[in-house]
Amino acid sequence: MRDVTIARSPVAEAGTTSPADLEALRAGGFTDVGSSADVPMLEGRSATVDGRRVAVFRLPTGFAATDAACPHKGGPLSDGLVADGCVTCPLHNWRLDLTTGEVKGDDTVVPIHDVVVAGGRLWVRIAAGAGAAPAPAPRVTAGAIGAAIAASPTGDANPFVATRRPASSPSASAAGGPPRRPSSTAGTPTPRSASEDPSPRSSSTAAA
Repeated sequence: MRDVTIARSPVAEAGTTSPADLEALRAGGFTDVGSSADVPMLEGRSATVDGRRVAVFRLPTGFAATDAACPHKGGPLSDGLVADGCVTCPLHNWRLDLTTGEVKGDDTVVPIHDVVVAGGRLWVRIAAGAGAAPAPAPRVTAGAIGAAIAASPTGDANPFVATRRPASSPSASAAGGPPRRPSSTAGTPTPRSASEDPSPRSSSTAAA
């Protein structure tokens, strides 16, 4: 097989390959996950290899691949910040070395999968002894939030609203009529109508 680089550390792009070389890659357990041009420098992209989600990163030295989910809480590593040969999980800032698989400040070691760049395509093979992949973190969607709000009339399930006012106004009558006029405050006289409060003119007319 010509012009093909296989490694478990970041690999540089190789030259052109023949159809026989590509068949040899497939026979060796590699999966074509897309064009190398689709992964920008210092970024990651996720793909599926043999039913397992992986993340492929482009470093100044080449490409590297590991599991797509962070071993801590399942954060999406392909969305993480890539720098100094490491990726930082966007959820809780776990930092993973993309060459050794070591997690900075922890004893955890993640698998670094085999990567091939051949004819402008990225080929990935799951590392031997990789074990079970970590479960991805659940994603919160607008539909899930709406369903939670609908199931909670008081609004307790809404992460954006602390409390919700009752549907009916406390000033409305029990029969559903218009709001009642507030009662007068103690010590404040209630104004009378003209018929209840005779004026001096009506008194003088009666005397005449």
